[in-house]
Amino acid sequence: MTPDQAIWERDIGAASFLEGVARNRWSIVSLDWPFALFDITARDGRIFYLRLNFAGYPAAPPTGGLWDPETETVPALNQWPTGDAVFVSVFNRGWQNGLALYMPLDRVSLNGHHDWPTQYPHLMWQPDRGIVQYISEVHRLLNARCYHGITG
Repeated sequence: MTPDQAIWERDIGAASFLEGVARNRWSIVSLDWPFALFDITARDGRIFYLRLNFAGYPAAPPTGGLWDPETETVPALNQWPTGDAVFVSVFNRGWQNGLALYMPLDRVSLNGHHDWPTQYPHLMWQPDRGIVQYISEVHRLLNARCYHGITG
């Protein structure tokens, strides 16, 4: 087991992660290190799958996006969540071909956005918070009024 995976294993055993599991907010579907697949429950009960790459964790934030476990690809456009302008900017299938969420917590999306740390300090990666920080932000968006269901 690599050091990054050992820390990840510790973090998924932490109370804050397990609380989300117990409250049916999210769960781990599969692990093929450095990739992990999570299901996250939206406010309408719909399940969205999030595939994250944890290489370099926790020093480097994860990166990833929505995933279709049946086809093992990015979901079809009609299966993407929709909502207000801010919501749609995060869940943007056109950004990085849907392989990264457009938000400061995502390793790939942060590149080139030098203004994000001052604009969104609350959304900057904090290694001590770990995976819960990323997953709880996705869960928060999928459970906010800005979420309107799927496009299809």
